[in-house]
Formats: sequence, C-alpha cells, structure tokens
Amino acid sequence: MNDFSSFFQDRDEIIFNEFTDRYTICINSYNDEIYSSIMLKYRKIVDMITTPFSDKELIVLFEDLAQYKMSISIPYIIMMNEIYGLKTVLIANLKGSASTIIVLLEIFEKINNKIAKIYLHDYIGRLLSINNIRINSLSDLVEKNIISHYESHLVWLTNLAKLILEEQKIDFVQLNHKICEFGLWLANDAKNIIQNNSKYKTIDNLHESLHLFAQKIFNQIGKDEEHILITYLEKCELISLSIGTELALIDNILMNKRVLKDTLTGSLNREALKSVFESQYELSLATNSSFVLAMCDLDFFKAVNDTYGHVAGDKLLKSFVDVVKRNIRNSDLIVRYGGEEFIIMLPAINKQKGKEILNKVREDFANNYIEFNGKKIQATVSMGMMELKPENEYKKNFIDEYIVIIDQKLYMAKDCGRNRIEVC
Repeated sequence: MNDFSSFFQDRDEIIFNEFTDRYTICINSYNDEIYSSIMLKYRKIVDMITTPFSDKELIVLFEDLAQYKMSISIPYIIMMNEIYGLKTVLIANLKGSASTIIVLLEIFEKINNKIAKIYLHDYIGRLLSINNIRINSLSDLVEKNIISHYESHLVWLTNLAKLILEEQKIDFVQLNHKICEFGLWLANDAKNIIQNNSKYKTIDNLHESLHLFAQKIFNQIGKDEEHILITYLEKCELISLSIGTELALIDNILMNKRVLKDTLTGSLNREALKSVFESQYELSLATNSSFVLAMCDLDFFKAVNDTYGHVAGDKLLKSFVDVVKRNIRNSDLIVRYGGEEFIIMLPAINKQKGKEILNKVREDFANNYIEFNGKKIQATVSMGMMELKPENEYKKNFIDEYIVIIDQKLYMAKDCGRNRIEVC
C-alpha cells in the first residue's frame, strides 16, 4: 500500500487544477460530455493518489482512462504527455525524501508500461484490419503493374505486426532489405521501369529505412518497452505508405502512356474514365492517401464555335489540355468527359494543394490565347472540385456519385460568375 497523504494533505484540489491547466492537451476542444468524462476520470486518479492506495487500484483507473481515450481517438503521445505531466506536478508537490520520489517514479513506470501495452495492442489490431483492406483493394485492381510489389510489403508489414503482438522472434520477417521480395525486385527489374533516378533513390532509401526499423523492433521484443515498439511500428507503417504512394504515382505515369487517348486533345478519353477512377480509388485506399477530383468546363464555349467555327473551338480545346498538362505532374490525369468538359484527377494530394494547382491551371488558361485566321481567341474555365480520402472498399456507383457532386459545384461556379473554382 502506498501512502503519500502526509505530503499531499489538503492539496488535492491544487494538484488537480495545476495538472489540468498545464497538461490536459486538447480537452477544451471537446464537447461538454467528453470534457466532463475526462475531468471525472482525472479527478478520481488525483483523489486516489492523495490518499492511501495500491499500485493495482491506480493502474485500473489509468487503464479505464486509456480505453476511453482510445475510443475517442486520442493519440498515444498525448496520453503519455498527460501522464508525464501528472507525474511532474506530483513530484513538484512532494516534499518528501529521495526514497519517496523513487517510489512514485516506480509506480509511474508501471503505469507507463501498462498504458503502452494497451495502446500497442489497440494499434496493432487497427493496423491489421486496415492492412487487410489495403491488400484487398490492391488485389481488386484490374491492372496492378508495379504496385503489386507494394502489396508484398503490406503482407510483410502485417506479419511484422502479428509477431510483435505474439512477442515472437522465431521465423521473423525478412530483415535484410536487399533480399526481401520487394528488395530483389528493386535491385533488378525496377531499375528498367523507374526511369527517374531521383525517384528510384527515394524509394530505395525508404525501403532501407523500413527494414532498419524492423530490425530495431526485433531487438526490442521481449524487453517490456512497448512504448518503443509503438514508435517503431508507426514508423514502419508510415514509411510503407510512403513507398506505396511513390509506386502509385509511377503507376499513374505508366497509365497515362498506355490508356486510350482522345484523338483531338491528347487527354485520356471517356471510355477510360471508369477504370482510371477505380484504380485511383483503390490505390488511394491502399496507401492511405487522398486525391482530388475536379470537373472543368470552358466558359461560353458555344459562343466560340458560333463566332469562329468548330475548327477554332477544337484548337481551343486542345490548348486547354496543353495548359493543364504544363501545370500538373506526370502522374496526374486529365480525361475528356464530353464536349468542352474535362475531369482532372490529382493523386496523393490534399484539398488545399489541389486547389492551388487547379488555380494555376485556371489562371494560365485565362491568360492563354490561340491564333485563328488572324484573330486572338481567349476563354476562361470554371471548375468544381472535391477531395476524396477513401475509407471503404470500392463500389461501382462511386464514380457516378462523385461526378454528380463535382458537377453541382461546377454549376455553382458558373452561377457565381464563371472563371472560378467551387470546392466541396
């Protein structure tokens, strides 16, 4: 039984207020119900510490707090920062001997280890579940190309997580980055496929780092230091997703080369839209990345055709695609949807960056002109866009649903004056 009550006598309220004021991160942003629940749990913990208690009783309260924090998606690092903060406040208020402080530190070490183990098991459970979805999404791809090699490393990551959970070192995952399945491909066939040397080195360095962290995990298993395992496993997942994103972008470049083109403009044609969108959705799901989808429509295009003729209109359509291509990456996609409407897909990018790119397209096109029969012809473009971050397995009607959304935003852009972007 631990008893610090003589040191904390009548200071429970002071300790509680000092701790919550300085160390309870993000709590003020919660709704009233969550705020009250967290405050109540911390109140119970402080009340127990300032009266006689057993290690087991206190750990049970922290376990309950950790389970609640995980249920509302509070990261491990924030939970541990708060535990560290409480320990700091208690030591500052502990006017006892060095031996008393050591006892308190030993108690908190037990709490840290217990919370780390809870978070580690929860994280591994979620990782195994999402990795299964990622692997299935890649398996569903009609054309896998080089992304299939990323699939093999997702399986590797899944096996790594299971071995951590089982605290198993026997039959461990391949730790040598040069002889794992992905490493062998990278050292041989990949060099002929990944033409960009800088891109190749990026992937190679990421892959080597991934295996270095796996080696660190192997060295830590069995040492009861789950907080270190969480950090290393999170690094492995993050690096793995980065590798997948790089490979997905290269796959898009290859897709741009092989998919049927619109003969007039050089963009991808509408027949390719469904398969291209499905591939992009599955790749984004597998790599936990978002992508931007936009519908573009040239303003007053009918007037160009009526005034200058269809040949001039065709040249204007071609010039729009040229403008788009010089403002986007090789891995980005533009599809002619019909007439003067185009769909742009920007993989591995968020809403803010996507809008910046599309704004460059819009501004560049507005300043661009074509010459036809001695006349300079200019036009503008309106766009509707949205960011997608896939969380569910692909369904056939997704493309139609999303097109309806960005089409509505496009019409809003038209109604608000044209030559603008409306974002969902």
